[in-house]
Order: sequence, then structure tokens, then C-alpha cells
Amino acid sequence: MSKESVKIPTGIDAVLAGSQVRSKHVLLLYTSCVNKYAIQASFFAASEGDEKLVYVTCEEPDLIRSKFERSTPGLSVVHPDDIDDLRTADCRMRIITDSVFRHEILDEFLAESKDHIALCMYDLSMLESERLEELAASHDRIILNTPDMAVLSGGSLEELDVAGGTVERFVKEYLDIVVLALIASKPLCGTDIMDMVHRDFNVLLSPGTIYPLLHRLRKEGLLECEYGVKKKIYKPAKGSEASIRSILDEHLLANEFINGLLKSRELEAKTA
Repeated sequence: MSKESVKIPTGIDAVLAGSQVRSKHVLLLYTSCVNKYAIQASFFAASEGDEKLVYVTCEEPDLIRSKFERSTPGLSVVHPDDIDDLRTADCRMRIITDSVFRHEILDEFLAESKDHIALCMYDLSMLESERLEELAASHDRIILNTPDMAVLSGGSLEELDVAGGTVERFVKEYLDIVVLALIASKPLCGTDIMDMVHRDFNVLLSPGTIYPLLHRLRKEGLLECEYGVKKKIYKPAKGSEASIRSILDEHLLANEFINGLLKSRELEAKTA
């Protein structure tokens, strides 16, 4: 399988849309600071007129309906023990499962019909490595979502190995992009950046890695700093906002081009 990880600086909507074009069974891993209901509302909002909206959860149905009552009046809330009942519905479904740890029946149900779309969501901090590997193996696509960015990958931990070293390699390889995306959201000191990268990606950065990079980005005219109490606060340099946005957008477009090329080569190999 070709490696196709795409870093999107902004817009979980675009990531969701891209994943649904390519697959029907998506695993979304989010960090604790992410508003999961906003993501779910976006997923439901993309439904077509004949799709039944289903939310599978152990939470109280009234609580879930209160989150979506205006946007999805026809939402069905199903307990995980009752997933098998979905087989009796003669319609296309758009399904969200929220932290459903025994979803083998859902896997079988989705395998029986390719018309349904499912988004399975889990708080990354609540998953053990073994469980994460099981989930990755049973989904077509993986999305890693933090408050600052999203990563879309294929459905294997070889491509987005959250339990192993791939995310660390990704973060370190594109550290300038990660830092620019973070600082574009709000001014940060070097310690803040290291803390956020550790919190969101479980990647430890040393001062010897982050500060030379910040110095380089200042020298390039992308960042500037102001002196706070015992620390420097970095923010986009005056007039650099358009340049930063261009860098982030070019990074996204380059990844999309490469991914498209790899995907076409993979398709040619399969049809040859």
C-alpha cells in the first residue's frame, strides 16, 4: 500500500470529505482538547438526502440528541449492544461510533454493504497500544486530529503509526510546518511548543531542536519575538501572515500531488 499522509493545517471538514471519497470506514483519533461534537456535526452535515443518521454510543440518548437537535432532527441513537438491529433497516446509513470498544458486529455489518459510511471516534489518550493496533487494522482510513492540525492517512500503522515511531518521524521531518501552524494560531514560547507537541503527538523535543529552528524562522522573516517574563514569545512577524499561509498551503498541495501520483501508480499496478 502506498504511503499517503497529508498534513492539513486547518479545516477538519476537508479532511473528512477527503477520507469519505476514498473509504467508507474511517477511524478518527482525537486529543482531549478537540471538540468531538463539532467534528461529528460536520460528518452528519455532509449526508445526502436518503441517508439515515445513526450515532452508536453508551451515553444517554437524550444527551446526544441535545448536541445535534437543530442540525440532525432525524438522528437515531443506538446502544453498542443493539448494533445488530441496524441490519433490519433498508436504507443507506451514515454512522458515528463514539468509543465503542466492541464493534466487531459493526465491522461485519459494513462488510455486508458498501453503501454505508462509518466514522469511528476514539480519544487517543484512552487507548492502549494493542487496542490501537486492532482498530487501525479494521479501518480503511485513519485521521489524527488535534486542535491545530489534522493528519489523514491510509488504514495501517505502517502509514500512521501512532503507537510507534511514524508520527515522531513525521513531526520531526516537518517540524518547521508544525511550528508555523501552531504559532499562526497563537503566540507561543519555545516551552509552549514543546509541551503542545508532546501533548498532541507524544513526541518529545529538546531545546536543542526547537530553539535553533525558531531562530532560523526569525532569520527568514517569518517569526518575531517579544520578551516576556524570563521567556521569549514567538509570533508571526508583521506582514508575514500571507507568507506563512502560502507555505502551509504549498505543503498541502505538494502532498496532495504526490499522493495522487502514488495512488494512480498503485491503480495502474493493480489493473495491469
